[in-house]
Amino acid sequence: MAEQPTLSAGDTGEWVTYLQEMLAYHQMGSGFQDGTYCAATEYAVSTLQQHHGLPATGQCDEATWAALLGGAAPTEQGTGQSEAMPADIAVSMQVQVAAPDEQHTLEELDDLPGNARRNA
Repeated sequence: MAEQPTLSAGDTGEWVTYLQEMLAYHQMGSGFQDGTYCAATEYAVSTLQQHHGLPATGQCDEATWAALLGGAAPTEQGTGQSEAMPADIAVSMQVQVAAPDEQHTLEELDDLPGNARRNA
């Protein structure tokens, strides 16, 4: 895939539609997939950025694309290396995706079979 462009409010076209589809895939969509970077899309991007610990600018930049596409977001030094996610956060995120309506404590999650290596 070609390098993704930086997108912001007022932009239109196929890249914006793709962005909106990716936001919907991550359940952070604006509800619109019409190829127009509207205020709702800007808000959805800002929410995604906050969720991934990025500056909430509402502009879809390189780090935001990386978060959307599952790659490592570039660090401030531009090395492209990021710290590994702590196990507790990774487990919490997996549960949130798998069962967003259920709440579990870390102690309950420790008892799950897939977390045996985390307790070792």
